[in-house]
Amino acid sequence: MSAYIHAKNALAAAPKTWLVTGVAGFIGSHLLEALLRLDQRVIGLDSFITGHRHNLDQVRALVSEERWARFQFVEGDMRDARTCDRICERVDYVLHHAALGSVPRSLGDPVGYHQNNVTGFLNLILAAKSAGVKRFIYASSSAVYGDSQELPKIEDKVGCPLSP
Repeated sequence: MSAYIHAKNALAAAPKTWLVTGVAGFIGSHLLEALLRLDQRVIGLDSFITGHRHNLDQVRALVSEERWARFQFVEGDMRDARTCDRICERVDYVLHHAALGSVPRSLGDPVGYHQNNVTGFLNLILAAKSAGVKRFIYASSSAVYGDSQELPKIEDKVGCPLSP
């Protein structure tokens, strides 16, 4: 049996509660759809800095109303520690995809990017720890490798980041 089938069967037998940050973004909305199709409970956080409501509308159109009812949306910002504390209550797993990308924009607003990508991340991970979340998974960016032309990008190689 494949690992995916095994995981799918285990989730079906014992549904979990997932927090997806950046849920209105491209990756977050696809994670939301996949989790709802697996009959999981999902709390989604987005501030709409880069996410879009139409991504959530699209997921709603793709899943049944019964599955959509398992989704709770919170419009908020992970830079607010109280929001992070509130949304992490009773969550089993966090899938964190709310970082701001774009090297040029980060150079134009290094403080805002730091507040979101560092302070917001710290607020979220501390809230998850305090709430007893079982696992915290986050995505990084290939921007951490800087201007290296070497492909494929390999995680254990030290990059030369070009942005704050």
